[in-house]
Amino acid sequence: MIKIKNLTHKYKNEEERALKSVNLHIKKGEKLTLIGSSGSGKSTLLNCINKLIEPISGEILIDGKNILNANKNDLRKFRRQIGIIFQEFNLIERDTIFKNVLNGRLGFVSTIKSCLGIFEKEDYDRVNKALNEVGLFNLKDKKVSDLSGGQKQRVAIARVLVQEPQIILADEPVSNLDPLLMEDILKLLNKLCEEKGITLVTSLHFVQFTKNYFTRVIGLRNGEIIFDGSPKELTEEEFIKIYGRTGF
Repeated sequence: MIKIKNLTHKYKNEEERALKSVNLHIKKGEKLTLIGSSGSGKSTLLNCINKLIEPISGEILIDGKNILNANKNDLRKFRRQIGIIFQEFNLIERDTIFKNVLNGRLGFVSTIKSCLGIFEKEDYDRVNKALNEVGLFNLKDKKVSDLSGGQKQRVAIARVLVQEPQIILADEPVSNLDPLLMEDILKLLNKLCEEKGITLVTSLHFVQFTKNYFTRVIGLRNGEIIFDGSPKELTEEEFIKIYGRTGF
């Protein structure tokens, strides 16, 4: 599904490289999480996969095609396959839940139609289905500004689902939630990806969630992969290598 070869990135005005020749192969349907301290390269790696960041070198192959070489039209097609869930939700607060989820279909309509807000019946049906799947159908006319953090992240998940993606990238999707809501969101995301055969790549600060919701853990430190294994293989010794301290 995803092959990353010698991926390297360096931000302007920074001496250290954010990613250093990263190599990673992610299989279809895999549920993988990236862990590591702030600044280890987790978010940079996720943003490179969707080409929100242009790396300075390397390759990212999705189904054998290099997304970094894609022209504008091909990149749009790639991005239809890749749903993104952000830590800060990235929703339009003044709009309704339904309208926010409908925005997930913008990549499937022409530029003119998207500007005019013209969608097909099929698009509306997909939104209603997604809202049912995340448990928000009865609230679809409510404004996002009136929602709790957990509800907002459910809206973000529904917005991704209407893309019918092959891949979901989730960057710290539970960091702004309380512990009980963290469990709820990860459980929902895990269930939906498993049912639909979606490849899930997420980043987490909370290592305790890796065992229940992920099949593979990638540990990053200073832009390099220093651990790649199952949650069971993530011992305290490996934790220290990743974070430079104990506390597993």
